Amino acid sequence: MLKEILLGIIIIFSVCIMILSLLMSPHSNSFSGALVGSSDLDLFKVSKERGFRKFTKWAMFICGLLFLTLALIIRLL
Repeated sequence: MLKEILLGIIIIFSVCIMILSLLMSPHSNSFSGALVGSSDLDLFKVSKERGFRKFTKWAMFICGLLFLTLALIIRLL
């Protein structure tokens, strides 16, 4: 019973991660630009996120951490 509840919660977190990654995609640099050596990539530039961008970054981090924790708990049960 507990395993099924945790599985339902992990599915909710996975959907949240997918939605957050779609919301973050316009702000990230493209992967293809990194492959071909585009000069407009600022991969190691220190930048401060503000507002919605900061919220999505931290929400993605927290959802990912909770997803990983729940996956480990389910595996141990």
